[in-house]
Amino acid sequence: MDPLIIFSALGPLLVEAGKAAVGKWLAPDEFKPVTIDDYVKMRSIDLEMFKAMQDKGGVGYPWVDAITRLMRPAVAGIVLSTWAWLHAQGGTDAGAADAFAGAVGFYLFGDRTLFYARKAAVK
Repeated sequence: MDPLIIFSALGPLLVEAGKAAVGKWLAPDEFKPVTIDDYVKMRSIDLEMFKAMQDKGGVGYPWVDAITRLMRPAVAGIVLSTWAWLHAQGGTDAGAADAFAGAVGFYLFGDRTLFYARKAAVK
């Protein structure tokens, strides 16, 4: 057997063994809350960190937000018209167009939909 094949077969095992060794001897202990107050403090720190990451750029320009919001329907229209045209042709590979339309649709509208769904679930 070729040594390269053996190494590539055992590579993931060596990586996992390395992760386990680092986790056992070098990684710091994780904080596990004992009381509800500790858990609430830990989650509030996580929330503050998330808010800091969200607001890291400061206040954006209003015209940039407006252009971004106006571009979403235009881009969606272009993608959907391309998708419809490819399906109308019939002879082309419409599967790639389906995947592309799905990816662009999620990029344009999925992030907002997930945000609103999470916001509604929190209430």
